[in-house]
Amino acid sequence: MFQGFYTGISGIQTHQYGLDVVADNLSNVSTTAYKSATTEFSDLFSKTLKNGKSPTSNDIGYGTQLQATTVQYTQGSIMPSDRFSDLSLEGAGWFGVTSGDNQFFTRDGHFLLDTNEAIAGDNHSSFSNLVTSDGKYLTGTMLSNYAYNGAYPYAGTKVSGEDGAFVISTPARDVEFNSIDSQGKLELPTRLAYPVQPTTQVDFFGNLGIDDELRVISSNAISASDERNNIRLSFTKSAVQPAIGITWDVVATVSSNDGSIVYDNQTGQAVFGPSGRLESFNIPTVNNDGTTVALNLGNRLGGVISTDDVGLSSSSTSNGVSGGTLTKYGINSNGIITADFSNGRQSAIGRVAVYHFQNDQGLTREGGTYYQQSSNSGDPLFFTDASGNITTGAIIRNNSLEASNVRLDVGLTEMIVMQRAYQANAKTITTVDEMIQKALQMHR
Repeated sequence: MFQGFYTGISGIQTHQYGLDVVADNLSNVSTTAYKSATTEFSDLFSKTLKNGKSPTSNDIGYGTQLQATTVQYTQGSIMPSDRFSDLSLEGAGWFGVTSGDNQFFTRDGHFLLDTNEAIAGDNHSSFSNLVTSDGKYLTGTMLSNYAYNGAYPYAGTKVSGEDGAFVISTPARDVEFNSIDSQGKLELPTRLAYPVQPTTQVDFFGNLGIDDELRVISSNAISASDERNNIRLSFTKSAVQPAIGITWDVVATVSSNDGSIVYDNQTGQAVFGPSGRLESFNIPTVNNDGTTVALNLGNRLGGVISTDDVGLSSSSTSNGVSGGTLTKYGINSNGIITADFSNGRQSAIGRVAVYHFQNDQGLTREGGTYYQQSSNSGDPLFFTDASGNITTGAIIRNNSLEASNVRLDVGLTEMIVMQRAYQANAKTITTVDEMIQKALQMHR
């Protein structure tokens, strides 16, 4: 009979644990990316009343115990945010954050930007890391396609002491992950420049017609000093014409956009065949403030022609890119960090890593929505696609956060169940107590 006391006590204690877990879930209903837990109970060993070959059981259980608390990794709702550095994961996976030599994993993508200097005392060499609210660093892969240049005239400034910026050397659109052991801090320069790419070729198009009138085709050209200059081709019919076809005298002029400075001025001829197609042009290049620019008039009907079969026209295209300064950063669904520049260009500089485990249930909870690997979880790993390339294995959403996956309706229901079970086990103890008192009274 005394066993009933201990059986009831085990039930009270076990459901007290269960109520503690439910209370913890409910207290974290508004915690970003919190993962709720559930309790799993099991019975204690039983006692055999008698041995024999009876087909029925002769065992009596000794109560219950808390076997495990299981974390529920179901997806929480994705909530919008007003910061690009706030990230959420849609699908399986974890962000990796570091503090010293310790690595943690979290679904909480509430990241802030700190400020550091690559060169002490030079605030133009400053950069920001993506960090958690308690200072842990978000990890991933950074490209080496930019470097600090203390003499770079950021934003074209000519003011002494205002030079210095990180400069993109090779614009990139994609970022391949380094090995999982090589992931490090993500560093975002605060002064990042897209370098000038001076014009090296201009393609001209149009129809000069056959009348003896001045024809002009012009184009913009970027100089090495980031000036937008003008290349102008002036066509005048030559005094001496061939028996078949047309010859035009050409003046190629390179000047500043307002015409106040002339960098080059060359004369030559363009010869067109009877079909109007260009056969020769003897001004192959011009000088654009120190940069050689190739002039391409084409040699087919797709370039510059001279015919009366179609209407007059003129147009041009050129390569080259004006310099640009950083306007904003963005993070796409693959975790690629992209810098946007004032000249309309973009370049990737890094990528946020997403980690996975063979057994998420084996992770050790460290508080603050942080987890650490254990022997049960296995080492962190990256997912790969069919071609063997490392992928995130999840969709990364910026300007958003994952909400807690705690369900109030479920939690409140579980709380009622735990309360009733607690009361029932308490009733078991009082009932056994009454039975023992009755037995003692009978003994008297």
